[in-house]
Amino acid sequence: MSDEEYYMIEKQTITMHPIQTTGLILDIGGGGEGIIGRLNGRGVVAIDTRIEELAETKNDSIKIVMDANDLAFSPTSFDVATSFFSLMFIKNKNHQRVFEEIHGVLKSEGIFYIWDVRIPSRNLDKLIFGLPLKIYVPDQKIETGYGVGWDNKEQDFTYFKKLARRTSFDIITEWSKGEIFHLKLMKRVHNHQDKKNQTNDDRSRHVQCHG
Repeated sequence: MSDEEYYMIEKQTITMHPIQTTGLILDIGGGGEGIIGRLNGRGVVAIDTRIEELAETKNDSIKIVMDANDLAFSPTSFDVATSFFSLMFIKNKNHQRVFEEIHGVLKSEGIFYIWDVRIPSRNLDKLIFGLPLKIYVPDQKIETGYGVGWDNKEQDFTYFKKLARRTSFDIITEWSKGEIFHLKLMKRVHNHQDKKNQTNDDRSRHVQCHG
């Protein structure tokens, strides 16, 4: 791709710290710079669809080739899940499925952290949307950039909040700065019990109607 095919927004800056948890962290799209793995080391299970992305990751995380659309982990395996500018690389039509898969592998009250960027509708003769990013981690500054095909890739803060609510996540904290944003979501603990109660209610009504 030539530079003429890229639309680059202004450089965005973010400061990252280790995630406070005593359990395992599932990092979606954890290849490349592997920021979450740098911060939390062996407490991270980093998945990526591309083995070459995992191969170049220099941290102590557990690295597995896997698609977030089909997580091959037992239910309630993780205390935390993270997506550090990874959802932007997943097709929008698959975002709901990914949220559901993450919800399934998180424990009750498990946390899902999202960092991502606002991508507007494509309105220029450019093929690639580019995000230059400066990342501050303890004792280090990382300069990088992410580019993604611009067709059918509109996303913003509100879009992911709607997905979260639709997938029975509660929004705990949120922020936006410039073109990037962050969400801290929690798996709704009463969701399965509500479904069980609803099923019992339905059965009760069924008996009453046919008794």
